[in-house]
Amino acid sequence: MIKQNIIKYVQKIVSLMKKLIHAFWRCVLISWKFLMKNKRSAIVCLPIFLLLYYVIGSIVCEKIDKNTDFEVKQIDRGYMYVQAAADLIKREIDDHLFAPNLPFIFPVAVLDNMPSFQKGIIKQLQSTVHVSAAYTNDEFMKKADKLLSYPTNVWLFSKTKDFKIEPSSVAQYRKARRNLLKFNDEADYNKFLSDKVLAGIRQDLTDVQNLLENQIRSHKSKDADDVFYYAQGRLYAAYVVLKAVAKQSGVDLSLVLEPMKEALALNPPYVKNGDLAAVSSPNHLLVLAYLSLKARSGVDEILKEKTNVD
Repeated sequence: MIKQNIIKYVQKIVSLMKKLIHAFWRCVLISWKFLMKNKRSAIVCLPIFLLLYYVIGSIVCEKIDKNTDFEVKQIDRGYMYVQAAADLIKREIDDHLFAPNLPFIFPVAVLDNMPSFQKGIIKQLQSTVHVSAAYTNDEFMKKADKLLSYPTNVWLFSKTKDFKIEPSSVAQYRKARRNLLKFNDEADYNKFLSDKVLAGIRQDLTDVQNLLENQIRSHKSKDADDVFYYAQGRLYAAYVVLKAVAKQSGVDLSLVLEPMKEALALNPPYVKNGDLAAVSSPNHLLVLAYLSLKARSGVDEILKEKTNVD
């Protein structure tokens, strides 16, 4: 029965792809005929069309989702943070457009903040899964770790000079999600692993802080927005994971979650890496670095209390 469903699903995809390809080439043919008949009009219309296509398209498509009330699916067994990671992957690659791997034919390709944010989410989830794989030694978790390590910018072709056809980033992350769910189907909850995930996120917060500080020291505003949103993406994924850990373990993680929530609330219209002594020029990276440090200090306090109790 499952095999038949898979075959039907593949047949539907193939049929849809054929229709899309046919429609695409039909549009190309019609456009080409129009351009040949109206060359002068095309010279004027084409730039305007491209401008509107990318400007309006990118505005419509951009979605930097920092919803701190993100609901995780309830589970009967396993780990809520694993389910949270799986749900977050689904949201970013299926419910939203996954921007980092889309080529220039998509209007979202001109964006940089949204791709940076999504890259940060994937990196943080991979880091958490890596810690879990190291302590559980589970095959499903190891596969998920490897799949989440896959580059975020592969759409169809390899980024090497040979341009070979490669699995897309989205396809690999879907496989990673399935492996996370399979792990949860067989796992029995153990508070020890949640504690290790918390300790792992402490190191992740240190990495985020170091990244921000390096950019601050460079005094460059050119890539400041990319670094800012990448860091926010990591903080957001860590927030979702820790919120799930707190809910299942019953441990109060407000010392960590509150600074993270403040960091995610930052939404400057233009990210600046201003001079630290300047009065009128803010440094948004510095604020984000401070809140990351505050969250890490919260982790230290919680781990210290755990050590004293044990």
